[in-house]
Order: sequence, then C-alpha cells, then structure tokens
Amino acid sequence: MVSSQSSQPRFRTSPLGQSSRSPLSGQPKDVPWLLDTLFHNFEYDLEQVAEAIDPILTAQNHCCNSPWYLQGVVVQDRAFLSTNINDRQTIQLTLCDTRWLLGNSTQCTVAVPHQEVALCHAAMSFDPELGFGITDLDSPSGTWVNHCRLAPMQPYSLKDGDLIQLGSMQIEFLQETCTTDVVYPAHG
Repeated sequence: MVSSQSSQPRFRTSPLGQSSRSPLSGQPKDVPWLLDTLFHNFEYDLEQVAEAIDPILTAQNHCCNSPWYLQGVVVQDRAFLSTNINDRQTIQLTLCDTRWLLGNSTQCTVAVPHQEVALCHAAMSFDPELGFGITDLDSPSGTWVNHCRLAPMQPYSLKDGDLIQLGSMQIEFLQETCTTDVVYPAHG
C-alpha cells in the first residue's frame, strides 16, 4: 500500500538561515511562520500571497528529475526561494533578496545537508533583467547544471526545469512568477 502522506507537503515554520531551536518543538524560535514570511515577502498583499501559495505548496509535484527542488519565486522586481532541501523535506522559504548562499553549513541561506557539498558551495542570484543564476564558489566537487560542470566563479543563467547538481546531490530548479500587481494606497 502506498502512503498518501509522502506526497503531502510538510511545513517548516521558519525562513531559511535560522539556527536557534526551540527545546520543545525542535523548530527555530523567534522567527516568522511560513505565512508570516510570505506576507513579509509580498508586503502584506493578500492577493499576491493567495496567488503564490499554491505553486509553493505543490512545487514538489512538478519535479521530474529529483525529489529535491529550489524554486525561485519572482515578485515584481524582487525574488525569494522556496525549497525542500533539508532532512525532513519540509517547505522552507527565504526572505526576498538578490543573493543566497548554498552549502553544507547552517550559515548558508540554503543549508544542503550532504557530505559532498562544500560548506559554501554555490551562490544563487536574481536580477530583474536577467532572472535567476547560479555560481560555483570553487567547490571541490563542483556545481553542475544539466550534467555540465560550471566554471568556478562564473555565473550561469538558470531556466525552469534545469537540473542543478552540488556534489552528487541533484536538485531541480523551478521558477514561479507572481503577476498580480501590488496597489499601494495613495498618501495624501
């Protein structure tokens, strides 16, 4: 019998990059919940949160080549990442930014718990004109995209469906663009 639980998304209640833990729950303490992070990233615009929540919750269903994913979510000229790269494969979000470190260190924005991943392995980036990119940070085992090794310290543009490999860990890159316009009230 196949358990339906494995296809259900699991939630982590904090943004990535936090390391302090609550002794009772095992979850990071003093950090926003998943929805708090979404509301922060969308500047408390309920329509944008509603538009983004389904693609974030169902991202793993769109993976064809790996159980692991990194999803870049574009919000007008800003972006954040959603991922399930952690020991429990729970959904984690970053705050909006333009650069995120990936590596086998809790100091990285996206901590990748894999022995072949360097402490500071690669950097993801976002530019409103160029989109998402990845740069290998001269890691010993290399960063690969679609089975091609990247030259160290040279940015590579990513597209939806690309297969990223850090060491021997394969991660599918997904991209979601939120199109609902944010309308700010006029101040008079």
